[in-house]
Amino acid sequence: QEAMDMGLVNKVVPHDQLDAECEAWAAEINFMSPTAIAIAKRSFNADSENIRGISFMGVAAVKGYYMSDESKEGVAAFNEKRKPDFKKFA
Repeated sequence: QEAMDMGLVNKVVPHDQLDAECEAWAAEINFMSPTAIAIAKRSFNADSENIRGISFMGVAAVKGYYMSDESKEGVAAFNEKRKPDFKKFA
């Protein structure tokens, strides 16, 4: 609870509910854009690089994503008020 109060975690669950909570998060993430997930995962290691490398990666990642079919599907789905189908691009 202390970590939650400090903003270090998103949720606190009893130990016997941890696996179910992890599976629920994984299921939610599974519906997200694979490219966006890959960019996010790479960014977790970016803090060990210098600021130039971090800036370059950020600009390149955003540019690459917005030009992708996944991004276009996300925009179309939003405009059509439906869930996106990112899996057809995997």
